[in-house]
Amino acid sequence: MMKLGSLVAVAAGVSVLFADIASAQTDLLPDITVREDDLYDNVIVTNIVPGRRHIRLSTGTPNIGAGKLYVYGGADLGNGKQQVIQRIYRSNGTFWDRNAGQFVYHPTHNHIHVEAWCQYRIREILPGDGVGDIIAEGEKTSFCILDLAVYNSSLPGFPPGGQFLSCSSTTQGLSVGWMDIYSKNLDGQWIDITDIPNGQYWLEAEADPEGHFLESNEDNNAARIKVTIGSGGSTILPDAYESNNSRAETLARAEGQINSPNLGPVNPERVISNLTIHTSTDQDYFRFYMPATGTSSDFVRIEFSHGAGDLDMRLQNSGGTILASSEGTTNFEQISLSGRAAGYYYVQVYGWSGATSPNYTLKINPSANGAPSVTVVNPPAGNVDLLHGLDAYPVTWTSSDPENNTRWVSIYVNDTPSLNGNELLIPTSLNTPAVEGTTVLNSAYVEPGTYWVYASITDGGTTTGSWSSGTITFKVPCAADVNGDGELDVLDFLDYLDAFGQCEGQPVGCSSGGVDPNFNGDDVLDVLDLLDFFDAFGSGCTL
Repeated sequence: MMKLGSLVAVAAGVSVLFADIASAQTDLLPDITVREDDLYDNVIVTNIVPGRRHIRLSTGTPNIGAGKLYVYGGADLGNGKQQVIQRIYRSNGTFWDRNAGQFVYHPTHNHIHVEAWCQYRIREILPGDGVGDIIAEGEKTSFCILDLAVYNSSLPGFPPGGQFLSCSSTTQGLSVGWMDIYSKNLDGQWIDITDIPNGQYWLEAEADPEGHFLESNEDNNAARIKVTIGSGGSTILPDAYESNNSRAETLARAEGQINSPNLGPVNPERVISNLTIHTSTDQDYFRFYMPATGTSSDFVRIEFSHGAGDLDMRLQNSGGTILASSEGTTNFEQISLSGRAAGYYYVQVYGWSGATSPNYTLKINPSANGAPSVTVVNPPAGNVDLLHGLDAYPVTWTSSDPENNTRWVSIYVNDTPSLNGNELLIPTSLNTPAVEGTTVLNSAYVEPGTYWVYASITDGGTTTGSWSSGTITFKVPCAADVNGDGELDVLDFLDYLDAFGQCEGQPVGCSSGGVDPNFNGDDVLDVLDLLDFFDAFGSGCTL
């Protein structure tokens, strides 16, 4: 029989063991960053405010942490604002909550956003590429935070298909390995640069600039690139694909994205104009993919004015070995791709003896072989109803290639299943690796309506595609559909009274939250108020 002292010792050991187990549980914190590559998708415009000049920019905010960013609505703060609660999940499956800023109603998008999610700035460039003072900044931009694009599917905890796909509730967030993207054409994606002198500056974006959210790393929330504002006069300016002065810089850029020198697929012929060699030490690298052995009709070529600066060109393999050079004295240089095996290559463009060039054009005509194929799985046959501006939809596909080449998918939508010139590219889907099998269609990029989905697929040599067998309909949200059942009926009015008109046992004409359920003002709550309710809140609704 075990003695009492032994039992006490065992109990104490068990307590220590459980204490150690409990202490070993860790918070699975998100880690929100800004993807530098999206900042290269920028443009200077003069059509936002008459007489003012703005730079529009795209922003991507990936979650590279061990846990998801999960936020939901708390107390109503009035004036269209609501408290934000961040839920922190732990490694033992439990969670805890903390206050984290505010939701704010965004009238342009017709839904709530997390307030002050991003901040955009123009900053001085100091000697040695130092980061100087803020010259201009945009308003803190509010986001409806969603899983819109895969950033890194190899991260532990990555959920295929994502979790956060709607702004129609107060729950928003970012799953591990997913990224939210706000493209440059969306509201608020700009900085007023009217009063900034021409020159080169840092363009900077910072996620969660006020530090509302708890993260595993608070020091990696900003990214910046160099941008040129105005003309350079007699100075040759860097082109939109900078910086790409080495293979390493080019390889680090997102493949196949806007203004990325990591071109990826280039078929049937990729032509890039307005390139420059802007200094005596500048050299440009472009990376591209060939799906098959090159033929006599396949080539890389640069065209320029020899009198403005003598340019030369080299072809390198993926490891950097120089395969061929072109060093002529005319207005072009060309290298044949005949006999070159399938795979990735680099084009290196440089000035002879330090020459510069104010303008050159790159042309790449790659090889081609058997065409890839793609089948849109979702949306399926029939129709999927979603709320415009609130819901996003995960488009999925299967694909194949007769030679098993690398391949990429881009998603288009149209109100008819035909490529008639009216098809619209979903910008966040551009050149999605086909092996991922999915991308998210954000309704913010389309108008309300019914759409067919087209998946365009390329293997770098041939592009084909297919239409979905069904459609997606993005409907205008109905304020009168209070219970969200897709029908306008007396139940909505009753739910409205429950939510806003707590008048039971009180005089007729009472109001709650500034709303009076006695719509017609006759001091009687009856069917006439129901009709006036739908007149007030149901106009323009499609159910």
